Amino acid sequence: MSSLISFLSADVPGGIYLLLFVLFVVNLTFWFFRHSDLISRERLKKNVITANVVILLLYAAAWFAMQPPKPQERVVVLPSREGQRFNPAPRAFRFAEVIKKISINNTPARYLFHRWDWLYETLTSKRVGDYRNWRQAAMAMNARYLIESSFEAAGFRVTVSDLKKKKTYRFTQNDTTGFTQVLSALQKQFRFFKNPAFNSNSPDSDWLRTYLWYLNGAYRQVLQHLQKRNDAAARVLKAAAYVRLGLEKPVDFEKMKYVKVKNADFDRARRLLIPFIKERKDTPWVDILLGRMAIREQNFGDAEIFLKKAYVDDPENARVYYYLSFLLPERLKDIGYKDRVDVLKRAVYFDPGYRDAVYQLANEIYLAGIGTLRSTAEGIRIAERFLKIQPGDSQIRSLLGSLYAKTNHPEKALAIFKQLQKEYPHDPNTFYSLGVCYYLMKNDSAALKNFMKAIHLNHHRDSYLYVAMIYNRSGQLDSALKYFRQRVKLKTGDDDKYALEAMYGIRTVLKKMEELKKKHAPAADSSNVSK
Repeated sequence: MSSLISFLSADVPGGIYLLLFVLFVVNLTFWFFRHSDLISRERLKKNVITANVVILLLYAAAWFAMQPPKPQERVVVLPSREGQRFNPAPRAFRFAEVIKKISINNTPARYLFHRWDWLYETLTSKRVGDYRNWRQAAMAMNARYLIESSFEAAGFRVTVSDLKKKKTYRFTQNDTTGFTQVLSALQKQFRFFKNPAFNSNSPDSDWLRTYLWYLNGAYRQVLQHLQKRNDAAARVLKAAAYVRLGLEKPVDFEKMKYVKVKNADFDRARRLLIPFIKERKDTPWVDILLGRMAIREQNFGDAEIFLKKAYVDDPENARVYYYLSFLLPERLKDIGYKDRVDVLKRAVYFDPGYRDAVYQLANEIYLAGIGTLRSTAEGIRIAERFLKIQPGDSQIRSLLGSLYAKTNHPEKALAIFKQLQKEYPHDPNTFYSLGVCYYLMKNDSAALKNFMKAIHLNHHRDSYLYVAMIYNRSGQLDSALKYFRQRVKLKTGDDDKYALEAMYGIRTVLKKMEELKKKHAPAADSSNVSK
C-alpha cells in the first residue's frame, strides 16, 4: 500500500493526499455556492467539471515532471567457461574484465553494469568455484540481462539472456585472443555503450592472476609477485595490497587523538600512489585508496577531497558511496545526499551484494528509526535480500537474527543463532545472542546457560548484565548484585548504556535488600518498654 501511495505521489511526501485535499476544498466550495443560489445549477455543473479536470491535469503534469527516474536495467557479466566446464582461473575473467573497463563512465542511463569483481567478493573464495553460485547470485539481484560466455574449440561464444522478455541472443567469433567481433555485435544489438570506439584488447593475464590473489586476501603473495613490476597497473595493485595490510592492523583511536600513529603499510602505499596525483591522472582506484587511508587515520578533510574526486570520475562505484558514508552529513550535501542512510542506499543500489554496505545500511536504518517496528522491518528486508544473493553469510545472518529479536520474533532469531552456534561453536557472541532469544521467550534456565558460556569463552561484557537481570527476576539478589557490579567494572565509557543499566540495577537490588531487611527485622519487645 505504501509503495502505491509513493508511486501516486511521484515520490513526493504527501503528494496524493494534497491532491485529495485540494479536490475536497474545491468541491466543498462549489457545494456552498449551490446552496446559496449565487450561481445557476447549469453553470455550476460546468464549473465543477472544469475545475476538477484542470486540477487533475495540473497534478498529472506535476507527476510526470517530478516522478523519479525509472530503475536502471542491471547487466551482469559472468566469468567464461571452458566449454561446459568452469575453472575460476585468470582466463575465465578476461572477457568480464574487458567489459568492466569499457563500461565505466561509458553506458547510457538505462544500463547498469555489475562488475565481476564485486560479485567475486560477494561469493567469497569458498563459493566462486561453482558456476551455479554465480548464476544464482545474478538472478537474485534481479538482473535484466545476463551475459555468459565460453571458450569453445571453434572459437569464443557469448550468450545474452534477456530475463524480462525471456529471449536469448548468441554471438560467436573464431578468434579467442581478443573480443572485438563479439563486442561489436553486442553493441549493434543492445547499444550498451555510449562510445563504441572502445579498447577491446584482452587484459594482462599476469596482472589478472595477481588481482585474483588480491581478491582472495593473499596480499603478501601479490606484493612478492609484483616486486619487479613498475608499470602503472602493478603499482596501483601493490598499493591496494599495502592498504589492505594496513587496515588489518589494530588501531587505538583514543591514542590517535594525542599522538600521530604511523602505519608503515599506509606510508608504502602513499609512495606508490602520490605520483599518480601529481601527474593529474583520472584514476578512481587511486583516489579511493587514498580516501580509505584518510578515513582510517580520521583525516576527514583529505578523505572528502579524494572520495569526491572518485565520485566524479566513477559515479557508479558502490565502494565510493560506502566510504563517503563515513563523512559527516554536512560534507555530503554538495553532492546531493542528506545523511549516511541516503548515501549507503546508493551503495547498495549499485551493488546489492556488498556485504559491508548492506550491514551498515540495515543497522543504520534501525538506529535512525530509534528501533521502531517500521525501521526494523526495513532493515530486515535489506538483510533478507542480501541473503538471497549470498545465503551463507554469517555476518548478515547474525544481523537478521538480532533484528528479528528486536521485532518480538525471538523464535525466528533462535533458529538462526542455533545454526550459527553449530557453525561457530567457540564464538561468544553467538552464545550471547542465543541467551537473548531465550530471555525474551522467558526461558531463564536456557538463557542463563548460554550467557554463562559466553562469559566463560571471552568474558562477554553484556552477558553479565543479562545474568544479573535473570538472578534479579528470580529473587537471587546476592548473585544479581555481583553480576551488575561486574558489568559496571567492564564499562567502555560514559555513554555505555548497558553499564548505566547495570548501575540502575545495583540501586534496584540494594533497595529490595533494604526492604527485605526491614520486613524481616525482629519487632521491639513491648514488655521491656513498659518496665
